[in-house]
Amino acid sequence: MRRFIALMTFVIPFIVDAQLKVWVSYNDEEFAVFKQLVTAFEESTSIEVNVQRIPFEGQEQKILTACATRTAPDLARVDCAFLGKLAHRRALLDIDIGELTDKIVPVALQSCILNGKLYGVPDQLTCVCLFYNKKLFREAGLDPNKPPATWDEFLKYAQKLTDHSKGIYGFAMRNTLWWTLPFFYSFGANFIEDNTCVLNSPEAVAALQFKVDLYRKYKVEPGAWKSGAIDPDMGFQNEKYAMVLNGPWKIKLLKTIGIDFGVAPIPAGKKGGYTTIGGTNFVIFRGTKHKHEAVEFIKFIVSKESQIKWANELGQIPVNIEAFPYVDTTRHPYLKVFLYQLQYAIARPVLADYPAIENVANPIMEAALMGEKPVKEALALIVDKINAILQEE
Repeated sequence: MRRFIALMTFVIPFIVDAQLKVWVSYNDEEFAVFKQLVTAFEESTSIEVNVQRIPFEGQEQKILTACATRTAPDLARVDCAFLGKLAHRRALLDIDIGELTDKIVPVALQSCILNGKLYGVPDQLTCVCLFYNKKLFREAGLDPNKPPATWDEFLKYAQKLTDHSKGIYGFAMRNTLWWTLPFFYSFGANFIEDNTCVLNSPEAVAALQFKVDLYRKYKVEPGAWKSGAIDPDMGFQNEKYAMVLNGPWKIKLLKTIGIDFGVAPIPAGKKGGYTTIGGTNFVIFRGTKHKHEAVEFIKFIVSKESQIKWANELGQIPVNIEAFPYVDTTRHPYLKVFLYQLQYAIARPVLADYPAIENVANPIMEAALMGEKPVKEALALIVDKINAILQEE
């Protein structure tokens, strides 16, 4: 018996060393709920999970370094724009979650598929909608319960809401490709087709021209996208910007500070009111020795029961469609709008270097907004530069 006890003291460390190592970047509120899910998983499977929080900013370099030095964890939560780089570099294992695949929001799952293989599973899903200030609507003589349904109506609302003497503007926007995609998509433009950027279509020209006109022609937008300007978030919180595009991550703060706001679907253009997709995914690194356990962990996190808890405690969009009917929209009324908007969402393509595409597109779009470059010429240049990047993949 003594020899058996002595042997066990040497065996235990190896058992502990075999536990799943997971890197995540949740905020404090999210991490508290995530830890509850981890505990439930450990109790139901006897699989130990060693969780380490890493900063969201800078996670890309940390993970790339870990992959290069073979010190990567078994799995990690990564931004959907980063998944493509890891998959193209063959740093990830493809994942099979069986029948659960059909229960994940399809548009989110599409952002994890490369060459027919699934390299990640969404754990957090976001999209953008139109946020509007009900108080400013009432002051401008607009019905706060009837947000604009089309871009034409949106422009009329923005003109009524703008009061330059008070520093109030009808709309404030961001100048990045991701935040401009809802305009492109709603006007009927596509982003990438057959690994080719097609943002030089007539529909794309009309979409970007509309953004430019909001600032330069109609003057209902203050230049919130400029360096040093009051950004859309702060201006909306200060009740100087009546309408902005934003996501569910902003709801809690706006409610806490007491803003009387509403959330509406993206105004409809030629194609409808379409949004873009954001969020994060769990990925499994190629160096893991515990693929089966890692897959089981992911399946637990995205299960119907886990996602119901995640949505209702945090007021976030569940990634499992079976959880949708159980979302407490009385407690989180804005989620109803986001769940509706997901029906009109387009997945982000899985690219080897999406940030590089943003880096070449954004300054050119800014030149168009500043009137330094015609919209059609700007988009032609953007397409050329993006296609050059795509050809290198």
